[in-house]
Amino acid sequence: MTVSELKDILVNRIGWGNDRTQSFALSPDNSQSDSGRYYQEGHSMITLENILNSQPQSKIDEDDFNSYLQELQAQAVSKVCSDVFEKDYINDSLMSKYPTMFDNLLIKAMTIKVSELLLTTSRSNRIQRITEKQAAKLHHDVFRDLPDSFPENGHLYRNSLGVSSAYAFDLSSVQRRAGVLRNQIKTITSGALNSEHYFEGK
Repeated sequence: MTVSELKDILVNRIGWGNDRTQSFALSPDNSQSDSGRYYQEGHSMITLENILNSQPQSKIDEDDFNSYLQELQAQAVSKVCSDVFEKDYINDSLMSKYPTMFDNLLIKAMTIKVSELLLTTSRSNRIQRITEKQAAKLHHDVFRDLPDSFPENGHLYRNSLGVSSAYAFDLSSVQRRAGVLRNQIKTITSGALNSEHYFEGK
């Protein structure tokens, strides 16, 4: 399986939930969630209304807004894949064995992406709707500093990290699971290529 093929799978892993914050109907592609999870669970500020009021078009219609949400999904998936993988070809059984492997990363990547949008947009209706206090809390929750290193018992304090720091923490875990033999391939003999994690590099 190529990374491009994996992206086609991951784009449907997490969907946008109908959080009833705005009147536009979600397209079937946007609401599809193979995992049963939704991007809004990443942070309380990640709502369709906040995205609508922060995206670049001041008079966007329903179809274009759905297209914009799909673009955000594609960007989150691309970021996760580029951060995890160094090779273009991966084990075909990766998703069948670990179907939820990328879910937390995808949600965190989207949370970071939308938070950047909310905090940097110049749209006046965003400025009117999100208070300075809310913006400061969002920045703290998502972008507070990454520690210099993770302690050995890092999993015990993962929930206390900012979203961007937690993304880095989860990324290292996924990289170990997905590419455990990535740095050992040159020492593997021809008779020892049956590992479930082996990357079929081409």
